[in-house]
Amino acid sequence: MPSFQILMPENFMFIISNLSFISFCFFISFIVSKILKSAIVFFVLLICLFSTGYYDLIIKYVVKNYYELSQMDSKIYTQAFKNKDSKIESLSVVGAYIYPLKYSSTLSSSEKEEIASMHENYIEKFIDISTFTYKFNKYTYNTERVYLNSYKYDNSLISNPNEEARFVISKSYQDGFLPKIFGKYEYKFLDKQTNIVIATAFKISFLTSYTKFRNKYLFWTQEKEDEFNLPPIENFDNIYKKLFINTK
Repeated sequence: MPSFQILMPENFMFIISNLSFISFCFFISFIVSKILKSAIVFFVLLICLFSTGYYDLIIKYVVKNYYELSQMDSKIYTQAFKNKDSKIESLSVVGAYIYPLKYSSTLSSSEKEEIASMHENYIEKFIDISTFTYKFNKYTYNTERVYLNSYKYDNSLISNPNEEARFVISKSYQDGFLPKIFGKYEYKFLDKQTNIVIATAFKISFLTSYTKFRNKYLFWTQEKEDEFNLPPIENFDNIYKKLFINTK
């Protein structure tokens, strides 16, 4: 006699198993709190039981809300010096951003013009950037200077080709106390003329793993982990605009 096997949809099993686990947490917490006659026990035990399955998600949401609610506009210590046209002198983003090259191992004229059009309304002289290209299974990295405004047309204005940029942005990874749950990059905005850090910014990335309790018993597949994981949060763009681009 042929055997029959019932195949349950994966999403259905995911919903049922997680609802069952959550119900179990509430039930056990309720029973124990009634025995001990303490409402505090109910909440403490509920959090502990709930954390066995979802502790990292709880931490991620706490971190996300903390940074979004209290840190997005902070960490500007002093304003960047600008000339009468509200432009900074020069900028290096070598340590913070890499520009992908399209055609060759160096910037083409059209790429330089594209970069210039993006930055010359708030930078007077030049911007230094990192570039990379990928050819023949090999990455090639380089650093290039793009002159802006009148400096890109008149070489006589360039008194020192090796001049350092007035403002430099660096990027570094910060070791945290929960490195398996989230990682943090810090950006520093340095005024080289005064050697003062005028601002800092951050980028928080939320990490995933696939060997937790819920992966083994609650049908959290790799796809589910990726679906419920939080996107990165950062305030680099906000700080950058306030320091260099905004005129007020």
